[in-house]
Amino acid sequence: MTSSLFGRTFLLIAGLLVTSLLGAWIVMNERLGPTPEQSVAWEVASLANVTKVSLETADPESRKELLSLLDRREGLRLIPRTGNDQIVAFDRSDTERRLTRFLKLEMGERTQIMGSVNGLEGLWVSLTIRRQPYWLGVQQERLERSLDPPWEWAAAIVVLLSLLGTVLISQQINRPLRSLARAITGMESHGQTPLLPENLPGEFGEVNRRFNHMTKALEQLEHDRRVALAGISHDIRTPLTRLRMEVELASLAQEVRSNLVDDIERIDGVVRQFIDYARAAVLQGSDTDDAAPAVRAAVERWQDDGLRIALHSPDHLPWVGRRVDIDRLLDNLLSNIARYARSSGTLDGELKLSSQAGTLSLELDDFGPGVPEHELVRLLEPFARLEAYRSDREGTGLGLAIVNRIVLRHQGRLELRRAQTGGLSVRLLLPSAKAVLVPAS
Repeated sequence: MTSSLFGRTFLLIAGLLVTSLLGAWIVMNERLGPTPEQSVAWEVASLANVTKVSLETADPESRKELLSLLDRREGLRLIPRTGNDQIVAFDRSDTERRLTRFLKLEMGERTQIMGSVNGLEGLWVSLTIRRQPYWLGVQQERLERSLDPPWEWAAAIVVLLSLLGTVLISQQINRPLRSLARAITGMESHGQTPLLPENLPGEFGEVNRRFNHMTKALEQLEHDRRVALAGISHDIRTPLTRLRMEVELASLAQEVRSNLVDDIERIDGVVRQFIDYARAAVLQGSDTDDAAPAVRAAVERWQDDGLRIALHSPDHLPWVGRRVDIDRLLDNLLSNIARYARSSGTLDGELKLSSQAGTLSLELDDFGPGVPEHELVRLLEPFARLEAYRSDREGTGLGLAIVNRIVLRHQGRLELRRAQTGGLSVRLLLPSAKAVLVPAS
């Protein structure tokens, strides 16, 4: 949580809030006078003293009227105290215990303080008037008015409401960033993303405007590149086809003719890889719901060409997508083994496939010399080739880049690492195209 902007903003505001409340509490206790319990204790002690003095100095005829006036105006009640009174201690809460402590400090430790006398709720204190024991009671309603809710409860409510406000503020700050992150993820996965709202305040609106502008520029660049590659393929493949026909018909030695045809096919293969790289950038619909036939056909083609691959795959691989994506993916993976990872043993590689919940899982281990750890990430970059293979091996360096593009467009995951056999290990998950295309619509 602390690593996200939302978490940091929340903790910052919450910390400032708690610090402010703690400072306010210290000031209230040190500088702003007594607590509510102290105030009530002073008030009750004063009322008890005034009542005692008034009744002691009043003549017998006016005492009854005085008691009635105290009951009506001040909420005080005076009743005789006997040994048979049913009493309940005034200690049911921390507030009552604090108030009892303050009252005894004001009225003496021998003062009895009760919460109920003969079933009458309130605050009852013992006092003696002209040597007669009495209970002086303060009504419960007056106590509730005088004793405000404890500051802890008030502070807890303030903190709770403030934290809710902090969450809302943090979400307001974090929401545009989450939208931006989702948009970037969508652009990486399938090349298209809806435009972000530009009517946001301040820097957020400016960031979204710049992102929308960048998205449009990248989409136009991608479109122009596909058109250019399509034009190049047409412009190059047409003369290549004519050149091959002329070579076949020309009066040339068989060795010369074979070398020329091989060169023409090599150029055609390079052009075809450029086209595959451009087409892999676009996720299209689907024409199959079972990847197993495409997998078997691709592996058999390479087995017929002499590649020794052990295939472990069920008869059916539920997966919705285009068969051509499976063909391109496997052709590029297996061609890498054919060029760079031939083995002196009985097998060149081992391929395992499975499908779960419509997601295709592929594990391919070759038995070749392997790739240094620090070179693995670079292999996914376009035109990346290891220095050891630049001069003496054919290839454009687009094979794994095409595989990576196909995986990204399906919002899958691709991982390269060293295999236990010492060669290169490829692990990928390829979700169904349907799962990617449906939410985008």
